[in-house]
Amino acid sequence: MSWIRRIKRGNQIYLYEVTSVWENGRAKQKLIQYLGVEGDQEKIPKPKTKRVRPERIYPLKSRSAGDVMLLWKIAQSLDTVNIIDRYTTGFENIEGPSPGKYLVSWAINRLIDPESATQLDAWIQSTILPDLAGMDPIDFSKDAYLKSLDSICSQSKKTQRIQSHIPSIEAELYQRWRNINPLPIQNPETIAFDLTAIPTYGEECPLIEPGNKKHETQLNQLNLSIITSYFDSYPISHFVHPGSFHSITTIPDLMVRLKELAVPKGTIVWDRGYTNDAEIGGVEKEGWKLVCGVTKRTKEVRSLISLTEPHIDPDHLVMTQCMNIYAEKIDTPLFGRKGSVVIYVNTERRLRETMSRNCLIYRISEEFKELQKICKNLQKREIVKRIKKFLPKSASKYFEYSINERQEGIVLEWITNAEARIEDEQMDGKYILYASDPTLSADDVVRLYFERDYVEKVFRDLKTFEEIAPIRHRKESRVIGIIFVCTLALRFKIALRTMLTKVNNNKLTVDILLKQLGRVNQVDFQMDKDAQVWYVGLQKKTEKVLDEIGIKGLFGEKVRHA
Repeated sequence: MSWIRRIKRGNQIYLYEVTSVWENGRAKQKLIQYLGVEGDQEKIPKPKTKRVRPERIYPLKSRSAGDVMLLWKIAQSLDTVNIIDRYTTGFENIEGPSPGKYLVSWAINRLIDPESATQLDAWIQSTILPDLAGMDPIDFSKDAYLKSLDSICSQSKKTQRIQSHIPSIEAELYQRWRNINPLPIQNPETIAFDLTAIPTYGEECPLIEPGNKKHETQLNQLNLSIITSYFDSYPISHFVHPGSFHSITTIPDLMVRLKELAVPKGTIVWDRGYTNDAEIGGVEKEGWKLVCGVTKRTKEVRSLISLTEPHIDPDHLVMTQCMNIYAEKIDTPLFGRKGSVVIYVNTERRLRETMSRNCLIYRISEEFKELQKICKNLQKREIVKRIKKFLPKSASKYFEYSINERQEGIVLEWITNAEARIEDEQMDGKYILYASDPTLSADDVVRLYFERDYVEKVFRDLKTFEEIAPIRHRKESRVIGIIFVCTLALRFKIALRTMLTKVNNNKLTVDILLKQLGRVNQVDFQMDKDAQVWYVGLQKKTEKVLDEIGIKGLFGEKVRHA
């Protein structure tokens, strides 16, 4: 709609036909044509005293758009929906839209505002995800999500065995990822393999058990281990274990999974507690190298540690991201295998461990002294009972005592075992690392081992950012399925983090970017006689970041900047 604008210059009034337009989020007047001087044209009516304004804008609906649009585009670039559907379409219980669209939508929710299957449909419908997926919002229901979980992992009614497409899906997702983000030329894959506990509700699922270390919430747990790339922190694959699982999955299972994934053979890094001769042999047999910690349980390991004292000097100092230690490579085989054997000492931990032991021995000694004063008035069994209360089994090696009946009564005699204390002091703050590659230096081994904090970050993202715990599903197959959805969300997050890293935008984290985009809404409204759609709330600096990481024109031209 247009109107006539009168502009007085001197003694004359000039007439212009103008209209109202939106530019850069603001209403501006746009010239249509110059009409001449007022009074010169008969056809030009005199303007009305009251200016004619455009019709009002009537908002129709508003939905969250920015964050889900970015994550959906990332999922598309990774071909996630199609990869999942290749293994799930035709599943007997699936009707309607593809499981891939449901699971990708759920994974996006895990990154933005984690919801349970019960509340997920309401959240989805508050976003433009149905439009992005080309689906009717009503199709997003709890039953649809659960059937999608069943399509990737289900339990056979006949054999009661779990049938899972997840390893195959993860193999394709990994190959797609490496096609987009290849390893440096001639570089094999270096992976970290570690385990964490996930608290859960319920006891019906056979995976859910009290576990080795019960969670502080007193819930039962299951265990999750993840294969993570050292190069870009990509979660390559994962295993779900029962809660009582004390160690990582068997080496044969790991080797089979890596072969299925077609991972280029490089180096595996894992924590202490999983290492013995058979495991090292299994890794080397498959052509992989190994860097790992070794427990102090065996006589061989304890002897190596006690006989080796790393030099406390600048030449042996290794400064890692998490701590500073002193390391020494020794020329000796371990488990009968020639590799790089490194002894390292954490001086701060050494002091803490020594002080803790000395305090323990001191407190127990004082208890012995007090008991010694009154033992004449006690029976032998009562003395033994009291000793058990203040002398824990772990500290019994530091004391030798005897209870004897004399003429004057029962006598308690005791001494400290200095030899046992000194032996343990030689182990304080000292640990051993093994690398199957003998060419690696002490510095190389230490850095590979300690700079696997990217695995801890993956676990931290699962537990805090995605709020994976506690898992509320009862069926084993669905527990496995929801964990896959969470790892799928991790893949999207790592993809976005990689994009930010490539443009050296280290100041902006994935969390902050998604938060900024979460303020961008899609608004449908009626303007004049036309229905229009605009995206409002986008900051220009956020739009610039999207351009830098290669996501240009995500919202097209219909943007109202904040």
